[in-house]
Amino acid sequence: MIILLLMTAIAQEPTEIEHDNRADRLYKTFCVSCHGERNEKTPYLVDNTAEEKTKAIKRGKESMPGYSWLLSDTDIADLISYMDNLKTE
Repeated sequence: MIILLLMTAIAQEPTEIEHDNRADRLYKTFCVSCHGERNEKTPYLVDNTAEEKTKAIKRGKESMPGYSWLLSDTDIADLISYMDNLKTE
């Protein structure tokens, strides 16, 4: 019974709050030095599609390195959502 409970807990999807906290940590670790605390520095094009933003994060763009080796698709999607919210606040 205990094993079943542990397996269920492990298999559960992270909550929205956990996604937000992870995106915040990722942003502060990899993005804040160039994009600023509120995503106000280096150009971040909110109007670009999610596909264009994903491509830029995975492959890099201009002086920004690519992070495909480090970030999962879920991490990237959460990070894009987080950055869009910072930019529009």
